[in-house]
Amino acid sequence: MLVKRTAILALVGLMPFAAAAQQDAEVKFWFKENPNSISGCIQADSAFTREHTFRMVNGQAEIKSAGGIDVKLKPIRPNVYQGTFNLGRMNLIYTADLGATPPTLVAQSQDGGCKWNAVKA
Repeated sequence: MLVKRTAILALVGLMPFAAAAQQDAEVKFWFKENPNSISGCIQADSAFTREHTFRMVNGQAEIKSAGGIDVKLKPIRPNVYQGTFNLGRMNLIYTADLGATPPTLVAQSQDGGCKWNAVKA
């Protein structure tokens, strides 16, 4: 009986977190150049100097921009999502942290040489 009550209390206690994770959301970001990036990264700036939109719809997170970037993201920890996008020869890792204050979005090459940080619009 004690195990049954404990299991029910645990499920009830976790329900708000599950509901919060499934809520639809939209956050708009603008990237700015990162002075620590290598100089060759400037060639890709045109893909980033426009609005990027993080969307959570029916539990699926994604990043979209007018520049043709469309990235499906997976949760890597609570309120943090990550996905990859191939931009020519460069594979980019997008990381959206909605739990940060303010929310952040980072795009960086796999080797870390190119990096862009976005600010919430």
